Amino acid sequence: MTILVEAGQPVILIEGQRRHRIEQVQDVWRIDDEWWRNPISRYYYRVVLDNGSLRTIYHDLVSGDWYEQAY
Repeated sequence: MTILVEAGQPVILIEGQRRHRIEQVQDVWRIDDEWWRNPISRYYYRVVLDNGSLRTIYHDLVSGDWYEQAY
């Protein structure tokens, strides 16, 4: 998965050959945890894609990578 960012916000989600515009960011939150072991520092985004699907993605601030949160 690749996320394209503009002005610090995710705007495009790319999965394989599929490209989806992020229509809306419903919520944003940050988690910082376990700094004494393996640091976790992430920004989470609850987004609505152009096909209407809801996704939770996050930006790992330690590695710089983007992921989708599995539930």
